Amino acid sequence: MYNRIDEPQSTTSNASGFLLGALTGALVGAGVALLFAPKTGKKMREDLMKQYQPIADKVSNFTSDAMNRAGDLVNRASDRASDLTDQASSAARDMVDQGRGTVNNMMGQSQSGPNSAKSRS
Repeated sequence: MYNRIDEPQSTTSNASGFLLGALTGALVGAGVALLFAPKTGKKMREDLMKQYQPIADKVSNFTSDAMNRAGDLVNRASDRASDLTDQASSAARDMVDQGRGTVNNMMGQSQSGPNSAKSRS
């Protein structure tokens, strides 16, 4: 019989639980620090803006880089799709041309068949 106790616990769920707990603790700690800070509201806002600006710049740079990379990937995928479409079209044209050649050969053979039989008689 299969016993669920013997199953190893998922490391992913353990890691995500830890990260969620750490993030929650950080947010609670930041809130408590703001409540008990001995600074005035104006000074606190200035300090927060000083801390916020570098983070906002990093996020903006990251977003910009991600958008550029995504654009490059889209362009490469589009170029590759265009190349594959061209190759498929070329292969289809070649097959149609071969089919026409085969049909023309067959038509030529069928037309020469009765004529050659008439000429022999």
